[in-house]
Amino acid sequence: MFIDRSVRSLAALVTVLYMSTAAFSVHAEPGVTVHERLDQKPLTQEQRAARFDKGVAAYDAGDYGRAYEIWLPVAQTGDLAAMRNVALLLRQGKGVARDPERALYFYERAGRGGLVSAQVNTAFMYLDGDGTPQDYKTASFWFHAAAISGVPVARYNLGVMYERGLGVERDPARALAWYGLAAQEGNAKALARLMQLVPSLPGPPPPNEADAPLGATAPAPPVAEIDHLESASP
Repeated sequence: MFIDRSVRSLAALVTVLYMSTAAFSVHAEPGVTVHERLDQKPLTQEQRAARFDKGVAAYDAGDYGRAYEIWLPVAQTGDLAAMRNVALLLRQGKGVARDPERALYFYERAGRGGLVSAQVNTAFMYLDGDGTPQDYKTASFWFHAAAISGVPVARYNLGVMYERGLGVERDPARALAWYGLAAQEGNAKALARLMQLVPSLPGPPPPNEADAPLGATAPAPPVAEIDHLESASP
């Protein structure tokens, strides 16, 4: 028995259309049809701001599920702060099932848009291997992006990475430079690290052998540790 090819093609086309419609519907809001979603007009800046504030109110009230429902559509319009907040909820599993991979997706998008807090969190996720394989090189890139913008914890952690050679070539001079910039911004760990490192560095050579003991340096300090201080709220 032979099946007409036109019938077979028609059946395949119907199957593809059905699967495409079903896939689209999975992402549609509850109670909103595909046609209604297509007919929806883009949110204005004022509407996005109003919805964002409603999400903040829900978050502050401890209704994380509602905050996620409010912020997600705003994030999907490209709002950087909403993307960061959605990522936070996904990463911590607040109001939604924990999904670090999706969290990293939103953090990176917001980070590429220039949101500094998202850049810092992206760096931590690569540093810790959360939602992605651990990648010190990529973590150092994102810490650098945030450090350039003046974030003290990013500057300190970049200093640690240069001091230890994590994801970057070991460079004590650059480490000291980033520690210095972080300390200027009031980072206590960076200041403490400078106070430990500087006395341990070699000084000028002694003018004669008899003065050599005066040129002794302080013992090398213990290995520097990453500061995991992060923003835990929108």
